[in-house]
Amino acid sequence: MNLNIRNANFEDFTHIQALISKSARILQAQYYKKSEIEAALELVRGIEELIIAGSFLVAEHERKIIGCGGWAFDVSYPQKAEIRGFFVHPDFIRRGVAALLLNTCENICLRRGIETLYLTATLSGEPFYKKHGFFEFERFNQDLSNGQTFELIKMEKVL
Repeated sequence: MNLNIRNANFEDFTHIQALISKSARILQAQYYKKSEIEAALELVRGIEELIIAGSFLVAEHERKIIGCGGWAFDVSYPQKAEIRGFFVHPDFIRRGVAALLLNTCENICLRRGIETLYLTATLSGEPFYKKHGFFEFERFNQDLSNGQTFELIKMEKVL
């Protein structure tokens, strides 16, 4: 499969939002209730800021956005960065899209002096991140606006 990884721009934002919604609703369905997924989509914030910072990427196949993800430098700990907003279109899972995005983010972070990456994973994302060297250090339930909770996993990786 021919993939193009590039920096996201504001013209991509509507496509990114649609990708995030579709990916979450389909790929998280076996782990969470539909009402939990719908409310948890509110937690996906800050993509615009990452685009402005030049730290949000999209993966394209045949000129269509099929994956996205980025990073945010940690202002409190200059040697750390948070991996954020990783989503892949359900038709393209297990085809190397997320791995290529993550590898690209890791390489950029390494070149900028980052030593540790951390993230908050969904239950559906946890196996992917473990496979790519992240380890769990905390599980917690995030309160949602509809009164439910959403189980998440804090993970970290030393580069």
